[in-house]
Amino acid sequence: MLSRPKPGESEVDLLHFQSQFLAAGAAPAVQLVKKGNRGGGDANSDRPPLQDHRDVVMLDNLPDLPPALVPSPPKRARPSPGHCLPEDEDPEERLRRHDQHITAVLTKIIERDTSSVAVNLPVPSGVAFPAVFLRSRDTQGKSATSGKRSIFAQEIAARRIAEAKGPSVGEVVPNVGPPEGAVTCETPTPRNQGCQLPGSSHSFQGPNLVTGKGLRDQEAEQEAQTIHEENIARLQAMAPEEILQEQQRLLAQLDPSLVAFLRSHSHTQEQTGETASEEQRPGGPSANVTKEEPLMSAFASEPRKRDKLEPEAPALALPVTPQKEWLHMDTVELEKLHWTQDLPPVRRQQTQERMQARFSLQGELLAPDVDLPTHLGLHHHGEEAERAGYSLQELFHLTRSQVSQQRALALHVLAQVISRAQAGEFGDRLAGSVLSLLLDAGFLFLLRFSLDDRVDGVIATAIRALRALLVAPGDEELLDSTFSWYHGALTFPLMPSQEDKEDEDEDEECPAGKAKRKSPEEESRPPPDLARHDVIKGLLATSLLPRLRYVLEVTYPGPAVVLDILAVLIRLARHSLESATRVLECPRLIETIVREFLPTSWSPVGAGPTPSLYKVPCATAMKLLRVLASAGRNIAARLLSSFDLRSRLCRIIAEAPQELALPPEEAEMLSTEALRLWAVAASYGQGGYLYRELYPVLMRALQVVPRELSTHPPQPLSMQRIASLLTLLTQLTLAAGSTPAETISDSAEASLSATPSLVTWTQVSGLQPLVEPCLRQTLKLLSRPEMWRAVGPVPVACLLFLGAYYQAWSQQLPVSLECYTVPPEDNLALLQLYFRTLVTGALRPRWCPVLYAVAVAHVNSFIFSQDPQSSDEVKAARRSMLQKTWLLADEGLRQHLLHYKLPNSTLPEGFELYSQLPPLRQHYLQRLTSTVLQNGVSET
Repeated sequence: MLSRPKPGESEVDLLHFQSQFLAAGAAPAVQLVKKGNRGGGDANSDRPPLQDHRDVVMLDNLPDLPPALVPSPPKRARPSPGHCLPEDEDPEERLRRHDQHITAVLTKIIERDTSSVAVNLPVPSGVAFPAVFLRSRDTQGKSATSGKRSIFAQEIAARRIAEAKGPSVGEVVPNVGPPEGAVTCETPTPRNQGCQLPGSSHSFQGPNLVTGKGLRDQEAEQEAQTIHEENIARLQAMAPEEILQEQQRLLAQLDPSLVAFLRSHSHTQEQTGETASEEQRPGGPSANVTKEEPLMSAFASEPRKRDKLEPEAPALALPVTPQKEWLHMDTVELEKLHWTQDLPPVRRQQTQERMQARFSLQGELLAPDVDLPTHLGLHHHGEEAERAGYSLQELFHLTRSQVSQQRALALHVLAQVISRAQAGEFGDRLAGSVLSLLLDAGFLFLLRFSLDDRVDGVIATAIRALRALLVAPGDEELLDSTFSWYHGALTFPLMPSQEDKEDEDEDEECPAGKAKRKSPEEESRPPPDLARHDVIKGLLATSLLPRLRYVLEVTYPGPAVVLDILAVLIRLARHSLESATRVLECPRLIETIVREFLPTSWSPVGAGPTPSLYKVPCATAMKLLRVLASAGRNIAARLLSSFDLRSRLCRIIAEAPQELALPPEEAEMLSTEALRLWAVAASYGQGGYLYRELYPVLMRALQVVPRELSTHPPQPLSMQRIASLLTLLTQLTLAAGSTPAETISDSAEASLSATPSLVTWTQVSGLQPLVEPCLRQTLKLLSRPEMWRAVGPVPVACLLFLGAYYQAWSQQLPVSLECYTVPPEDNLALLQLYFRTLVTGALRPRWCPVLYAVAVAHVNSFIFSQDPQSSDEVKAARRSMLQKTWLLADEGLRQHLLHYKLPNSTLPEGFELYSQLPPLRQHYLQRLTSTVLQNGVSET
């Protein structure tokens, strides 16, 4: 058995298989059979084949009706193989022998009905041959300007124009006298004679508008003539005043274009009638052989009268006269050229009525009577075309244009209008608020829909408009300038303080309970309802964050669009803790921003415009992380641990701004934002490990501060960076001088990631000698107001650092307490003095922490002493001092005196406390309390 060919075998293999098959002599798997009859198959196999072996259809019984004629496939004149046509055979005889049925030739013949066809009599002439076709002189003169048209085509076009001016339905044929023996036409009957209204110079010879089209050919002319006679009879029965009154009523109801068409048709008929009458006057009697008789309109005489009474409309003044040689200008339609006219003069405002506000392409409010040139692109063909500028309604309409450039232009103008409105440029020149009007009109969701556009230009302008709507530049500048103030790093939610739907009962509820009760409703409310009370909540409900992430991650927009997106995200993060959490948890959003705009290595970037912000550090991206971290301790911990901010902070802070290979301003702002982010983390007790790594960098930066302060004039960005550095040192000092319990805030979410500070007091104790000279240098500028304003927040930051330093220093013990607590004090007078100063409040831990710790240690050792060799006076004094301690109203002092354990200089109080008293001391206190209850407090 032969195998089948396999993939990869060549033509040589196939030939080898063929030779094997032929050598074997096996029967083929398929046998080819040639059919003789193509159409009938084996139906007529029992019939003897014809001599010429051709396909012949044999019909036994000829039907009475011929078969239906259907289109048959075309026959191809290709002889069958093996049946060549003999050369000596007659083709006619072969055709006759082949087509043996009569239906192959004859079909059903139906004669066309010509009873209703008009018969045009030939025009008799006195010449034997037709007139010779000659060119007219007018055509000869215009042949030079006829373009590429031939002489024959020009003559035919002129003849068609002449025919169009004549009667359109019938032909007026002069009759120059019938020959002898011919039958003459009948004289016109009164039905065919012209009718004339009383007091009118026009006659109505037949119907003009009613032609009977659509009826049968025999009834069409009769019905049209009957309707015409009824109309004439009704007009003859009316008085001329009634005719004019009805005419005025019809003119008021009909379309002016229709009236103009009817009047032009009437004039054409008049001219045709006059031409025909002039041609008939030289000859003898004539007869009109027409299909329809010409007609004059019932109000054909009225246009002339109206033209006399009413002044004609002024001619259309076009800036350019159309020429027939122009493309598509062979027929000039003046009504379509009105837009080319000059604009009408601007209407001056005569009263104090309000007019629609119009804006320029830069968002400027234009005066109602301002007259600007048209080349500025501020004139259009909407309402009030003479006024320059675009209204808000027109801009909204333009945002739905099919042309992407128009959509982008409309969004750009709206963004400029919003920016100027937020800057207060419009003032009281507008009635109402532009922002409220736009939000009520759905501008917020128009921007959201525009973000889903496919055109990058439309997306960029939509993001720009969204930034103009949400972000107030003045607010961000003020918040940045106050960062180094007291508690300036703390943020407050920028969200609406109250809702319109709140009533008196809801105002009295607890805020936490109200929030819990309203949260399910807010989740189920649609975005338009949320946006009506809170714009940012409405935007977050429309999947804004994933769309912004897509734009950053996939489309790679330009620098301006990237900065706009980051500004919008900063505003969303400032809204509330919930919004900041949603920004942080948006899939791949913060990861994309950190990877693309905060790299650890980048190519040097020179001064000037940057073509792309990708793979280049961006200060705005660092500011976004700082604002997110300011929202809460938990967010700050997640940022530091999940996005490798440690390496990025070290990379940026370790070098001076001049060495970052970035534009000078961008480098200063990037260093400032990095220091601020670290300061926010340090306020939570986080980021202490960075202090140990970057301690030499911070010391070098502090040493350079006096030289930068002496620069004239001081650079504002450098002053902001110095103030941020001092704020960072302030937070590190407070973290080093506080216990882990004090670094934990009262918020519930803050306790999730509370970590003790890794910075100790010894690491920050050497900062004060470097900061004090800076404060002295800035205080010398008080007498120079311009320099004092230039240094900005530096003096405030210096004062806040020194305050935090001395506060933490007051809690530290410079020497070991064991030197003063061992051995225990045995001088009764000194012990009583210690106890008296503690009880009366003359000695407090904040005023003198060392003496306070020494006094507490000696008093505690004395009242719990069990020395049996003590005198009765000492025993009585010990018992009395213990009784008074147990009855103290100051719970803190009572806790220190009773639960003192060991001295410890690392703690703020300077000593450790028992969490629970030892059994001996507890038993001793129980005996003492029973004695006090029985005998009272003894006096010492």
